[in-house]
Amino acid sequence: MKTMSCLVAYISLFFNLQTWGQELDSAINILIPYIHALHSFSEYIPQEKVYLHFDNTSYYRDDNIWFKCYVVTSGQHQLSRLSKTLYVELLNPGGEIVDKRILKIENGQCHGNFTLNQLPFYSGFYEVRAYTKYMLDFGNDVIFSRLLPVFNKPKIDGNFEEKNMMRYGRYGAGNYPMKREKPLKEKKVNLRFFPEGGNIIQGITSRIAFEATDETGNPIDVAGTVMDETKQELCRFDSQHEGRGVFAYTPGAGKQKVIAEYSGKKYQFDLSPGLPQGFVMETDNLSHPDSIEIWLRKNSNTPAGMLGVVILNGGKLQSYCFVNIDEDEISFKMDKTQLPSGVSQIVLFNHNGEILCDRLIFTCRNELVDVKVRTGKPAYKPHELVNMELSITDRNANPVNTTFSLSVKDGMNEVECKDNILTDLLLMSEVRGYVRDPSYYFKTEDSARRAALDLLLMVQGWRRYPWKQMAGVEPLLLKYLPEQGIETHGKVVTMVRQTPKPNVNVSCFLLKKGDENEENVSFVDFFVTDSLGCFSFVSDVQGKWNMILAVTEKGKKKDHRVILDRLFSPEPKRYRYAEIQVNIAKENNENDEGLNEEEIPDDHFDEDLEPFRIAYDDSLAKAGISEKVHHLSAVTVSAKKRNKEHDIFNNRSTSIAYYDVRSEIDDIKDEGKYIGDDIHQLLVNMNPQFCIRRCGADECVLYKQKSPLFVINYERTEDSEIGNNAYKIIRLNAIKSIYINENLSVIYRYVDTRMTPLDVIDRYNCAVLIETYPEGQIPVDGAKGVRKTWLEGYSPVKEFYSPDYSVLPPESDYRRTLYWNPSVVSDVNGDAKIKFYNNSRCTKFSISAETVTSQGTIGIYKNE
Repeated sequence: MKTMSCLVAYISLFFNLQTWGQELDSAINILIPYIHALHSFSEYIPQEKVYLHFDNTSYYRDDNIWFKCYVVTSGQHQLSRLSKTLYVELLNPGGEIVDKRILKIENGQCHGNFTLNQLPFYSGFYEVRAYTKYMLDFGNDVIFSRLLPVFNKPKIDGNFEEKNMMRYGRYGAGNYPMKREKPLKEKKVNLRFFPEGGNIIQGITSRIAFEATDETGNPIDVAGTVMDETKQELCRFDSQHEGRGVFAYTPGAGKQKVIAEYSGKKYQFDLSPGLPQGFVMETDNLSHPDSIEIWLRKNSNTPAGMLGVVILNGGKLQSYCFVNIDEDEISFKMDKTQLPSGVSQIVLFNHNGEILCDRLIFTCRNELVDVKVRTGKPAYKPHELVNMELSITDRNANPVNTTFSLSVKDGMNEVECKDNILTDLLLMSEVRGYVRDPSYYFKTEDSARRAALDLLLMVQGWRRYPWKQMAGVEPLLLKYLPEQGIETHGKVVTMVRQTPKPNVNVSCFLLKKGDENEENVSFVDFFVTDSLGCFSFVSDVQGKWNMILAVTEKGKKKDHRVILDRLFSPEPKRYRYAEIQVNIAKENNENDEGLNEEEIPDDHFDEDLEPFRIAYDDSLAKAGISEKVHHLSAVTVSAKKRNKEHDIFNNRSTSIAYYDVRSEIDDIKDEGKYIGDDIHQLLVNMNPQFCIRRCGADECVLYKQKSPLFVINYERTEDSEIGNNAYKIIRLNAIKSIYINENLSVIYRYVDTRMTPLDVIDRYNCAVLIETYPEGQIPVDGAKGVRKTWLEGYSPVKEFYSPDYSVLPPESDYRRTLYWNPSVVSDVNGDAKIKFYNNSRCTKFSISAETVTSQGTIGIYKNE
């Protein structure tokens, strides 16, 4: 084995290499352009990360979700000055976007909220994700995403021990729309293997990391043996932390088997056979405080040569060296004292810029700011004024003047959350997959945790940064640049063939939302399309605006189509069963209690099904099967008489889907589709459960292979040719919204009174509830060459409400978030003071403070 001390600076290394002759110089010159490309990439194409700090760890129906957004550059975690616009989306369990915020980023920060009052509503794990458009250039995996449990409202006010949640994927008797892929349920015992560096090479000793999980993806502890094809034992292994472990063995050309033992039973797995040639990289990041030791090995079948080794962090080149591998094994060290905190990537590459081996490591320079909180006394009385003091200092005890977000919660029945700004920015944003307890790796700097974190990076070593584009092997095509405001991009095309129209004039008129009077135009601008028919403009507006785009060519209106580029939301991610579980945080984290999901009971809908049951009995009697009907003794039923408003609310609440028709039509147009005034085309584009079929000489639409019942403004639909086809004559711009309801009682309420329940069951499986605009409020169609649409500006930001019991009488107060402030500012002494009133019963505060300073230093406080 050859051992060398590898200097990371190329200049120093170059003089040593000159003595090796002209041939080595030539080999190095081939590798140098990749180093230049890596340096240029990080300098000219910086990347962004987003982190959201939430006011709470779980929510109930009608709650507000408050959040603070931190947008940083990937390398040093400096508050980003690139993008000025952030998109934050709320997705329901089925993957539908039910709410969205467009926020103005100022000094890398912004904040907002969602209210969980959408109809229809179903509890479950909601996803909040946040991203800038620029982040989408690097793939959907780089966006911020967090799953939040949302429970049904407690039947008794303030009873937050009650945490009922709908089973994933079900709503009442029907399935709500599922846009995200369903979780994968695996085998009882799953064992996955991850060779260090990426390769298993014949005849070369390799370290293999492994991860053992159960059918839901939770870790399990296993022990096992590696055997060759002759059943000879090669090595033994045991899991070390969270089902992960590592073993070393020398593979042969044949197949190897792994026998793992779990809960007294044995399970067999195949281990990939070794490759006939290649390189193995072993890395030691734990033994030396100032350096990383690296071993490179090859077998006799692998040609020798000059290779490059680089260390990347945050998409930025940190150090590099060149190594000439002319023996079967070589070892060297690389300095790590200047590496930023977080995940770094070590890459071994060849003269073609191809990765031969790579490995993720973690370094921490302990640069956190220290946040301290003083609450004055250990507990407060109900409705008592709370005085809280906070102080922020750096590692040298110097005061830090910064802005931070602060949440104070009622610690009773709090759902456990093990993510925070530190774990997310330094670790979770750099690995893919579920990590059960990321905070574990940051609690102390002991050898056990460092070893466990090293194992995690061997197992979940996803590469966030695109090597081929960074090294210049392949070009990087940037679709989006960092936005500098509310950017609108569009294209003018011909009506039929969608041929781009260059050099045509586009006029833009903006009117405040709700003002349909075109004489009150608030903003006017004019553009000329480029050679590809494209145009764009930037605005700085708040709220939703009516937007009118008119196309003219040589002073004449042209019947061209305007397509806007605003359908960029990523696909919803697939949940993992391990992620959709809830643990209740208890004092000292003892005996975490898992929470099971429960289906919503039907009784809260207050449905009166007696008329349906009576009619159903009559139908059975007519069918000659009345002997199977058993009648109970007469009872007296008393209930409040329903009014139409009550029925409408229930119909909306029990629906499985809701559509804002104007927004849906806009999306269809932006996809480049033309549906005219055809409601059937609207339905099939909105919901894939609809399909169009020929019904004799006419056309009909089916929903899940049955006819839908079309209900207009909650009036009964007459079973006649006129009644059944009345929906077809409604112009699409007159329809305000559509609800899809599969509840049988709702369907029966609006069918012709002459129909029996068996007729209803046989013919219909949903009601399409159409709500139209009142007369006089129907939007007017655009004229020739005119597109009427909307421009969504920056979302208005609400202020968190906290009662003032110095002027208000005490009342039953069950607030779970007692205080939320996204922008608390510490003074020049690093101090901040806040005041708020306690709720009716809190005896233990759960406090969370998070920050990123202007220097890119992370700060966090979480009381245990």
